[in-house]
Amino acid sequence: MRRFSELEMDALTEAFNLSLGEAAATFSVIVREEIELSVPTIEILSRDELTQRLESVQPSAAGDRLCRINQKFDAASGFQTDALLLFPEHGSLEIVRRMLGDDTPVQQITELEQDALAEIGNIIINSCMSSLANLFGTEMRGSLPRVQSRTARTLLDDKSDSDVILVARIGMTMAAHNLSGYVLFIMDVPSIENFMAQVGRLFRLPEQDDGLSP
Repeated sequence: MRRFSELEMDALTEAFNLSLGEAAATFSVIVREEIELSVPTIEILSRDELTQRLESVQPSAAGDRLCRINQKFDAASGFQTDALLLFPEHGSLEIVRRMLGDDTPVQQITELEQDALAEIGNIIINSCMSSLANLFGTEMRGSLPRVQSRTARTLLDDKSDSDVILVARIGMTMAAHNLSGYVLFIMDVPSIENFMAQVGRLFRLPEQDDGLSP
């Protein structure tokens, strides 16, 4: 896979910034609270490198787990991606409480937690992917969301350790409750190339040398 230029990476960051901004606005409506966004971080990493990054932003306690909401998307323009919405497990109950209303009994929240988290992921992830589809002028087909609880170390065990993956990470923070979430987009090499071609057309970037990286 060729190396991407600084101009291409800046354009990629802006594409995700636009789409994730709409997702955060949707999230704000769901939880009825203002959401603060961090600047997107765009990297191309191996699975192991991504795992190390996730572990570095998690608290040090070995028992800490992440709530992972995962959907797979196929774009008509030729790329595939796994979109992951991540929250610390200890904060997921608070997110559901904000969604269902603070006066909802705790027992009822616990019973509805999986379904509510799946719906939250479905709304936020689809908002982001719909924005990208509109930007690129393409169609995307998505799977149903899956909700899982995993440690940072085991979060990506279902991905190939030989994959080179594109990670678009943005922090979405509920300031009043000190909760943070992340959205990750995981692609293989052909999908990254196709996705970047869409970004290049969107921002009218000059064509790059197709030579392979050493």
